[in-house]
Amino acid sequence: MIKNLKLAALSLDGKPVKEQSSNINQLIPTLKNFSLSWLEFVVDNVQSESKEIIKQFGITLDPSVVLGGYYSNYEDEGDVLGITIPLIYFSGGIVDPSPVLIYISKNNIISIQDENVEKLLRLSNFSDGIMKKLLQSKETGVDRQTILFARIIDEIAERNYDTLRLIVERAQTIEIDMSSGKTPNKEITEKMTQIKRAILTFLTAIWATRTTVHSLRYGDPEMLSDEESILSKFDIVLADLDRQIQLAEQVLEVLSTSVNVIQTKLTLEDNVIQTNITNRLSMIILWLTVIGTAVLVPNTLATVFAIIPNSESIFNELMLILIASTIFSSAIAYLSAKKILGSKK
Repeated sequence: MIKNLKLAALSLDGKPVKEQSSNINQLIPTLKNFSLSWLEFVVDNVQSESKEIIKQFGITLDPSVVLGGYYSNYEDEGDVLGITIPLIYFSGGIVDPSPVLIYISKNNIISIQDENVEKLLRLSNFSDGIMKKLLQSKETGVDRQTILFARIIDEIAERNYDTLRLIVERAQTIEIDMSSGKTPNKEITEKMTQIKRAILTFLTAIWATRTTVHSLRYGDPEMLSDEESILSKFDIVLADLDRQIQLAEQVLEVLSTSVNVIQTKLTLEDNVIQTNITNRLSMIILWLTVIGTAVLVPNTLATVFAIIPNSESIFNELMLILIASTIFSSAIAYLSAKKILGSKK
């Protein structure tokens, strides 16, 4: 369902035009009156609704093909150029790239996005300014069209930079928590791992965007200008994307180091606990062995006594030995156990 439709255009007599409607059939017949038009559609679902929209313009390039890339893509059919550029937003520790689908045909640009993108991007907010600048410039036709398209993707790149700043702020907050020592290490590790995943998703989307913009800059799409001075505007976008990639990779490296430090610390703590448990068990086993020995000596003497033929003749001697051995063994057991168990609280 089309939630909103905005038109920004330049009339044939050189005047800027701005209209808003939810009925595509009302605006399409007016396009012939413009030297350049930009239609911005806000829909519930880009994937499922785009095909019906572009069909109204006689465009046959299937949106599923244009949207089929990994976050960003472009398809060139000569008289129609289809591009997907992701707008990335960050919420609840999760990065979610959403597609902005753009079609460029002669004197016309169509952009289609969902409501979440529209809230962050608001492309129409700068449409008045860019249209007035285009009127004052000497460029016409495809040159103007290329300048407008470059301005659109530059705005998307800027909004993505804002998202990266939010991710960095979140990472800084986690590092402060880690430094304070008030938050458990395992909880810090989980938060940092989540931010790492967010940055990796961000980087993947930005790298895909850079690949698309680079291909448009150095390729030869019919719907874009061949003038180097016009195409150089894409260099500004590429430089912005490179800065985002560099910053994201630096933050990712810092986070990876922090996670490794915490995991090492947790491993050491676990090893200390395990060592203490092992030592305790060893002491208990040793204590039981000593006690077993104390019991074994009297039993052994009793056995010897039982197998002596003339037991009556040496009864007194053996009884003395038995009693002395029992006392001696019990003393050893008691002192050893007291020393071993008493050394650990």
